[in-house]
Amino acid sequence: MTTTTPPPVFVSNDDFRALSSLGQMLEGATAPGPMLLAAEIGRLSVVEDPKAGAPFVRIGSRVTYCDVQRRRVRTARLVMPGEGSIHESSIPVTSPVGAALLGLGVDDVFSWWTNGGMRSVHVLDIGK
Repeated sequence: MTTTTPPPVFVSNDDFRALSSLGQMLEGATAPGPMLLAAEIGRLSVVEDPKAGAPFVRIGSRVTYCDVQRRRVRTARLVMPGEGSIHESSIPVTSPVGAALLGLGVDDVFSWWTNGGMRSVHVLDIGK
């Protein structure tokens, strides 16, 4: 069996504070999205100036990604819970796909296990 090391994940100071508070509220959650988010929060590297380096998916980022197993490309904005809009495609960071996308850069691929098997997302583009 082949295993891959997950790519590094980055976060701005502001996003880290918001996600840390959210993580405390979700402690003990057993739903897949919050559980994956809690694991990812533990892997985050805080970036002092997110504009200085390569772009990464942040709260509010518009990200184009490929759902590898479903062979579907989608563009959506990564949002905090309750911030989505019916007029704009959005993904809450507490969903499994939202938690997986958080902190990734262009061309990063992140995979995780679900009850239905392996899922993977491949980041194609990051906008504002």
